[in-house]
Amino acid sequence: MRIFANIISTVFHPLLMVTYGILLALNYTYLALYPSTMKLYLAGGVLLCTAVIPGLLIILLVKGGAAGDLELTDRRERVVPYLIFITSNMICLFYLFKMHLPFWVLSMFIGVCIALFTALCINFVWKISVHGIGIGGLLGAIMSASYIQKINPFWIFIFVIIAGGLVCTSRLILRKHTLLQTGAGFLLGFICTFGASFMSFIYFLI
Repeated sequence: MRIFANIISTVFHPLLMVTYGILLALNYTYLALYPSTMKLYLAGGVLLCTAVIPGLLIILLVKGGAAGDLELTDRRERVVPYLIFITSNMICLFYLFKMHLPFWVLSMFIGVCIALFTALCINFVWKISVHGIGIGGLLGAIMSASYIQKINPFWIFIFVIIAGGLVCTSRLILRKHTLLQTGAGFLLGFICTFGASFMSFIYFLI
């Protein structure tokens, strides 16, 4: 059971959630009309900014003794990684802005940054699940994009909801978080990314 929990935690690692989100957007919205080269640049840039570079920096923190393990089990060791996550997502937001992506996509990244900044503040007093934030944020982004684009990717909804349950359960099995911590993380990620859709409507009105 622990092996399965570790696999789920790795496949749905928080660093990969943004890449999964942009891949879904590039295949299930009108962004699918983009040429393959454009899609490659977008997905590759997002993966590099939000997963590869922050992941390497966290590995360096562990190797340098600034963090005890890659899971960042100690809450006090999460401040710098949170700052890395926030910075990397802001850089990615700027990159997508320069690539002229529509505002509804950019608003999702704003929502991610808000969720991470909120989690950073919470982290000073309480440990919240970043895995929960990641999968909750992905579900919120999918729901808000579907609402804006007037589409209904039913099976994607089902898959991500099931994945959310598996991710939160895996964190409990591995004893990395409590039920409250995973639930709070999921809700935080969902509310911030889904709420970002309202920024899109304000932008359209302006």
